[in-house]
Amino acid sequence: MAHTDHLHTETKLLPVKYHSELLAKQYWLSCHRPHHPCHHLSTESAPPRNMKGTLQKYNTEVLPLADEGINNIEIYFDCLRSLHTQAVTEAISNYTPNRVLGTPPPDISPLESLLPRSFRTTLAQLRTGHCLPLKLYMARITTGVSDVCPECGVAPHSVEHLFNCSAHPTQLTIQDLLGQPSRGSRGPKPG
Repeated sequence: MAHTDHLHTETKLLPVKYHSELLAKQYWLSCHRPHHPCHHLSTESAPPRNMKGTLQKYNTEVLPLADEGINNIEIYFDCLRSLHTQAVTEAISNYTPNRVLGTPPPDISPLESLLPRSFRTTLAQLRTGHCLPLKLYMARITTGVSDVCPECGVAPHSVEHLFNCSAHPTQLTIQDLLGQPSRGSRGPKPG
């Protein structure tokens, strides 16, 4: 149920579409090198009718890089990095905001790797809003379960409510799930 954009952001992996296009562009760039086995493809003219996209559809992005003198190995690797940076930037700009934060999530603190796996798992589930101890989530997947907070009995028992529940006041914020995971793992209990 977690949104795939959230998973890609948290794991720092490109979605398949962007990764596939990146590999195709990098390959097309390498075809422009004179010693490449498929160099002849880069010198052919486009087919009269483009019914199915070919690597030539990436000419507008690759040709300016190929003209920089990609015979020099350093320039070639700079061009590959440039294509990678462009793909990552485009993917990040098209991600939907995190459902819990309502904004693009910040990077997860490296200190989280020091926590036990069970804590890291719960933090990851809370960041998506899909955590079994949350009554709001349980009500979505199980019929007959109330989504009301069992402690205060007022609001829906969601991640946002955990940090604002009158039964368990806390100084922690939702951002602590990402920025200060050791504090977030000790702080408000999901139910």
